Amino acid sequence: MSEFDIIIKNAKINENTISDIGIRNGAIEKLGKLENGLKTIDAEGRFVLNGFVNSHCHLDKSNLLDKMGEGQFGKSLEENRRLLKELKSTYSKKDIEARASIAIEKMLAKGVTAIRTQVDVDPTCGLVPIEALLQVKKKYEGRVSIEISAFPQEGVVGDEKNELMEKAIEKGANVVGGLPLVEDKTNQKKHLNLIFEIAKKYGKSLDIQVDESNDPRTSILLELIKKTSEEKFFNRVNVTHAISLSRFPTQKALGYIDEMARLGMSVIVTPSANMITRFVEESDVWMRPSNSITRVTELCDKGIQVSLGTDNIRDIFYPFGNCSIIRELHMLISATRMTSKDHIDKAFEMATINGAKLLGLNYGIEPGKDADLIITNSFSKIDILNNDEIVPCTIKNGKIQYIDKSILRGDN
Repeated sequence: MSEFDIIIKNAKINENTISDIGIRNGAIEKLGKLENGLKTIDAEGRFVLNGFVNSHCHLDKSNLLDKMGEGQFGKSLEENRRLLKELKSTYSKKDIEARASIAIEKMLAKGVTAIRTQVDVDPTCGLVPIEALLQVKKKYEGRVSIEISAFPQEGVVGDEKNELMEKAIEKGANVVGGLPLVEDKTNQKKHLNLIFEIAKKYGKSLDIQVDESNDPRTSILLELIKKTSEEKFFNRVNVTHAISLSRFPTQKALGYIDEMARLGMSVIVTPSANMITRFVEESDVWMRPSNSITRVTELCDKGIQVSLGTDNIRDIFYPFGNCSIIRELHMLISATRMTSKDHIDKAFEMATINGAKLLGLNYGIEPGKDADLIITNSFSKIDILNNDEIVPCTIKNGKIQYIDKSILRGDN
């Protein structure tokens, strides 16, 4: 009888170590010089990482590009939201399931083994996207971990909107999402109050999109920090984007970051989508025609858990996504100048280990950890960034989900 279900031979597991990896019953069982696997894959010294975690995307919106006309690109965030509302009026569960499945298959081929998706819940589409993504989650059970965040694309202030969010959680959404920006300014704090109440009622964590622009005047991050502290929601609040931190004076920004670290708040960045987001331009000193990314290096240096996501995929808000976390790593490292070895290591942790912590997965390349692994087509982390975005093998739960046999040799 074979000792292992799969053996990955000659895997580079860090800069100084090449080892075989023995996998059995969905977990890494042993490292070292190994034989006797039902299946054997020779990595030939290529870097092996834990599977990528796409910590923030919108599977229900993915591939809406195919429904858009030529004159519907490059609009402001508000114009895009109006167009989205039009397109959502034609949604069906079958259509959403088909588009989301295309995106997931591409992610698997790009090395993604776990996903947190923000799924719209609002009066325009009702619970159709949630119901569709719950079916997709069931369809891909065992192949990719999917966590669903109920996302109030049109806000939560108002009985109908609030009730829909609660129904989404009752149906099976894992996380309570938030988007204060879509409310009138007078209702943004109320938005925070309402989503915290839902999270408390159902015992859920929060994942809230805030501060999507460089303009610190629109920032609501401080209010979220205060609310997290008041409610004692330690280690239960994730912030996505938080771009205004990049424009605050450094000492003020570091004060916010210190408080976020104290509260155990985590952060998700979505580099490509963050850079492309366009706002209605106003001719004043605060408004910039270009957008940026939050203070990633300062967040990492303060010990805050930062994760990585693609955000939108071939849709209204970002028409260019190809489901590649390697592409996002390249954009992140270039835009934030994460060029030191320590920061490059941290960037790869953002794409793997940190995302896994956010989703409650057991990641690491050592015995007892989940056998969610990818064999890259490179021999160093810098080469992963420099080479084509090819991932020759994706393994989830100890089973091969994708393999390019023209690159990798093996038995059985």
